[in-house]
Amino acid sequence: MAIISQPLVARRTVVTVALKVVLVAVLSIALWFSTWVLDRASMKLALFAYGWTYGSYVNAIPVVLVFLLLLALLNRIVLAFAITLVLTTALYAANYLKLKYLDIPVSFSDAYLLGNLHLSTLKLLSDYVNTWYLLVLAVLAAAFVAASVWLERRYFGRRSISRAGLALIAAFGLISAGAGANWVGSVYAGSELRVTPFSPLLTQLHAGLISSILHTDVEHRRTMNAPIDVNAAQAFVAMNGGKDAAQPLVAGQPERPDIVVVQSESFFDPGILKDIPDTDKTLPNLHRALAAGMGGTMKAPTFGGGTLRTEFEVLTSVPLAAYAHVEFPYLQIVQPVIPSFVRVLRKHGYQTVAIHANDPTFWNRNVAFKEIGFQRFLSKTSFLHAKQDGWFTSDAATTDKIIATLNEATSPLLVFAVSIEAHGPYLNDPVDDPARRDAISAPAGMGDKALLEYRNYMYHIENADRQLGRLWDFLVHRGRPFILVFYGDHLPALTYAFGQVDFDNGQTGPRQYVPWFIVGSGVEHGTQHIESWMMGSDILRSAGLPLPPYYRLVAKAQSALEKNPDHQRQDVIENGIHALARLHMRGKLDAYLAHGESEGEAHVTTASNR
Repeated sequence: MAIISQPLVARRTVVTVALKVVLVAVLSIALWFSTWVLDRASMKLALFAYGWTYGSYVNAIPVVLVFLLLLALLNRIVLAFAITLVLTTALYAANYLKLKYLDIPVSFSDAYLLGNLHLSTLKLLSDYVNTWYLLVLAVLAAAFVAASVWLERRYFGRRSISRAGLALIAAFGLISAGAGANWVGSVYAGSELRVTPFSPLLTQLHAGLISSILHTDVEHRRTMNAPIDVNAAQAFVAMNGGKDAAQPLVAGQPERPDIVVVQSESFFDPGILKDIPDTDKTLPNLHRALAAGMGGTMKAPTFGGGTLRTEFEVLTSVPLAAYAHVEFPYLQIVQPVIPSFVRVLRKHGYQTVAIHANDPTFWNRNVAFKEIGFQRFLSKTSFLHAKQDGWFTSDAATTDKIIATLNEATSPLLVFAVSIEAHGPYLNDPVDDPARRDAISAPAGMGDKALLEYRNYMYHIENADRQLGRLWDFLVHRGRPFILVFYGDHLPALTYAFGQVDFDNGQTGPRQYVPWFIVGSGVEHGTQHIESWMMGSDILRSAGLPLPPYYRLVAKAQSALEKNPDHQRQDVIENGIHALARLHMRGKLDAYLAHGESEGEAHVTTASNR
């Protein structure tokens, strides 16, 4: 038997190690290339668009770190590479679906959604993904992992120091990236990535999805403690105009009116689509209300989904633009007291009740509604035997619950009801009356999927309009003063229909508006366009109540924008409201307004450091 010399053994060891290093490097480069191709594919771009840019390189750093960590932990290179590629593909598949249905990419904020997973969330997500495909893929993945562990040779020796070192380096990189370490802020700086503020799509285009997520992570950690723009706040407070907007719209009444606010799921007026002349006959109660009360169009801060964004703005009168990196406010803004018009009404003796026929933990509403000031939350358990129409609890059942709650009231009552019947998906929707659905007229030229999607949607909002009329008639004949508020939370995700039918104004779906109105005792007719964060002051004024300081500023902004919407003045108003909204959220606004300019600046500085 030949004896192999030690130098030869050493040379072979060096060559083996070098080959292994080269293989790891080659696979890391392959992951970089694959990640960028998947990134472009999820956006439906050319498969290497913006390749060889700074963003394309740093976008793959976390992917490579995951690969290296899995290699160190599993000690199988093919298995580590395959798992990393599958996880990356899953991320970009989620991004493709989110862009398709909601018109926004996956973001750092989606981590809060993952932390809020429960049966209702999973059921909703399963409506958009074929769960059988996922089950088959999971079985194949498990079989592949088992075969690889059994058959693939170990990559490192049993006591390899390099394996331990690789695990430590990769783990440190991933943990520090998740924690927003200083190096992340430097590597994923906005200037290097060509970040486009307030445009997640353009940011992903330049930087890549993973780069934009890590950049947003760093920015989010600064968001809730963002400094107050003292000059912007002072400029807006000092600005003339809109003083009359703070006055109640309705004279004081012997009795406080009951207030019913209905946030109608995905409700918009399809009359803004081409080839649909009007919806007077299909949505008669909407048009009756717009003709009788105060209302018009409203800009919602979301499209196709993200109900809680509009909901948060309406309840708090805080524009989410003041917190640019907050996508899921009920999950990301957690504090014992969240200021809202709900809390203002409680100070005036109102009982406050929220109604929503869904799991109370969905979007963390069971916690957020308490922080916002609701005394009771009637959720899914209050609708155990309620009728469904389509996928979800009917609007008729929600109206039943509103009426029953009003009948039980012993003092002035605020009811905030969030409907759910018209929630998508709209294909294969098991509606109760298919014949009525199939008789709904639609724009000419729609394909089969677009036609079915549109008719299913119209079926549900016709039900919503019918229940609106029923609720309104009940309030009129009840004999007590009332205020009825109604608005859509966002346009629906009619992927096929909106792809085949244009809007009258030539703009895309995310740039359209939803209807809103207030009718009731003493409310006079008026038409105006608002943003959803402006509604709280109109509700309080319509109820004949004096406005607290923040709501006077909101009313001032609304009036000033309506009377003089030039860009320079608009910047003063928006920047000022954003600064004042942050003070309001921190409970520092009253102190700031009560002091002079110099003392006020000190209060702002103190608040910005907390």
